Amino acid sequence: MKNIITVFIIFIFSVTASGTENNRTLNMTCQDYNWSDVETLVQPYLDDVLFTALVMQGQSSNYNVSAAAAQAMDNSLHDTIKLILKALIDADCK
Repeated sequence: MKNIITVFIIFIFSVTASGTENNRTLNMTCQDYNWSDVETLVQPYLDDVLFTALVMQGQSSNYNVSAAAAQAMDNSLHDTIKLILKALIDADCK
């Protein structure tokens, strides 16, 4: 009986641990964000050089929101910001 309880407890903890992984996705439409929204979203996290490159890239990519999100993706960003940018890239917003 103790073995069954032990196995049950291990099972519960393993299910709980795997359920807390950061595999969240967002469902958004291309109308949710524009180029300047992406700039505003990432500005506090990017250094001046990366942010200036992002701003300058806008005109050459016809202000493609997914292009902005792809260019702005950086390891210094907060996980929530990365999630939003990934959703914009996946949505392939023009």
